[in-house]
Amino acid sequence: MPQPTWQDITARKRAERDAKIPSEWRLTEPLPPGTRPIDFLPRCGILTEHDLAITNPARNATDLLAQLSTGKVTAEDVVQSFCKRAAVAQQLTNCLTEIMFSEAIERAKWLDSEFKKNGNKPVGPLHGLPISVKDQFYIKGYDSCIGITALCFKPAKSTSHAVQMLLNAGCVIIAKTTVPQTVLTADTDSIVFGRTVNPYNAEFGAGGSSGGEGALIAMGGSALGLGTDAAGSVRMPAAVCGVVGYKPSAYRIPVDGQRILGKGIMGTTSLGPPGVSGLLARSVRDARLAARVMAEAQPWNDSPFIYPHPWMHIPSPTKPRIGVWLTTDVVHLHPPVARGLRLAHDRLKRAGYEVVELSPPPFEKASEIHFKMGEFMDVSHMRKLLESEPQTKIVQAMDNMTAKGTQPELTVEYLHELNFQIARIAMQMKRYWRHDGKPLDGILFVNAPHTAVPFDKYLWVAFTGIINVVDWTSIAIPLNEKADKNIDVAMPLEDCYNDLDLSIQKLYDAEKFHGLPLSVQLIGQRFEDEKLLALADEITPIITQRGQSKL
Repeated sequence: MPQPTWQDITARKRAERDAKIPSEWRLTEPLPPGTRPIDFLPRCGILTEHDLAITNPARNATDLLAQLSTGKVTAEDVVQSFCKRAAVAQQLTNCLTEIMFSEAIERAKWLDSEFKKNGNKPVGPLHGLPISVKDQFYIKGYDSCIGITALCFKPAKSTSHAVQMLLNAGCVIIAKTTVPQTVLTADTDSIVFGRTVNPYNAEFGAGGSSGGEGALIAMGGSALGLGTDAAGSVRMPAAVCGVVGYKPSAYRIPVDGQRILGKGIMGTTSLGPPGVSGLLARSVRDARLAARVMAEAQPWNDSPFIYPHPWMHIPSPTKPRIGVWLTTDVVHLHPPVARGLRLAHDRLKRAGYEVVELSPPPFEKASEIHFKMGEFMDVSHMRKLLESEPQTKIVQAMDNMTAKGTQPELTVEYLHELNFQIARIAMQMKRYWRHDGKPLDGILFVNAPHTAVPFDKYLWVAFTGIINVVDWTSIAIPLNEKADKNIDVAMPLEDCYNDLDLSIQKLYDAEKFHGLPLSVQLIGQRFEDEKLLALADEITPIITQRGQSKL
């Protein structure tokens, strides 16, 4: 019997997914040309006013949980509305892989029954909250194919530790979300599921590798998302989709699931810069709540890789001192991104914060080392998986899946040299936190030199990747601002620093980029996650308050 082709597997897998959307939730017309998915969703005719109110992205998960825990709304009602909205989001942005709507509604009914049986007591701190999970994580009985045909129709035999922690807290998983082929690019496109598009412009990417999570959260189809971040894979899609994306320090939240690299990169600690599990959310408040719930689950009792970190109820510093990297010497920021960073800087100063301009870190050097470490992470495993299907354009553009003669040779001595370089960067960057002999509480920057970009063009990830190299904690915060063609004028290309800068600046088109969300990245020291989240919670209302700047 002949083996099925990649085309056969793809067609079968998409049909399986699409069949799980009830017929009454299916759109009768495609997205009209030139219409933003996020604008079309409320008027698509599928969602009732009640559905829209329950799932409104402006309503954060923390408030929704308060209603669920007191019985003001039922889990079944909430989950039903979120499943319906997720179904529409899927049809407009292509953000889902495994659809679990019927199972989610059954679980919600069980949660409601337990709530009544136990005297109106919620089943855990996330009782009834509809969430989504990046496809890389295992959920028993469901595929984790990560968009690769060789992994399709091989359901997981167990559930990932982080996912189980969330389930134990009472949440309801409604779907798994798309990732790019290889899970190693910043634009979500795969052979199996195709491309995920940006909610604010269907001709632009949703970022990656947690791109499906970014799109779904932005579209209001999930109240909380679980992703992973090894070079910015939570923060980049969060930023380009206009939602919150939290990257913890390593060894706080378990990270397991479908393997994308070699088996030997994790001993008791990571071989190189560690990848982490992270959260995509509607608000900083929600990310902070979910991080606390994860810590209070005490995953170190079951995992040898997690350090004990009982949640510390740390308030934001009384008089925070915040550093800022306003410019870099490698690439210029696109005009709207530069404006957004200046707005955040200006608003903090107006509010009385001490904001200190810092010299930029070694983005280029860190990016080079990060890339070189990739070969030691054993990408041969992923190369083998891709032998039976073509590579997507973004994977080809990243050029890390083609086996090459390695120069220099991958020796133990070479690995030691790379780790030595990482240590030097970490030591150099540690000095920021005692700038001028006084401590800093956070550093403000951006997640990329650009907003969302056209398909297959998100190639340079140094602004987020450097944070993984030194294993600091970080959070992407949307600014409640958009790119504006009337004021965000392109810079003269002759002013570019180098060819990399030129390639990035050539992407910018004020007309096409108009309306895309702006975001900043707030950065904290390694293992100071509670402090970072408290500071982010405090400053978010300030940096998102429009009309508070001279600019």
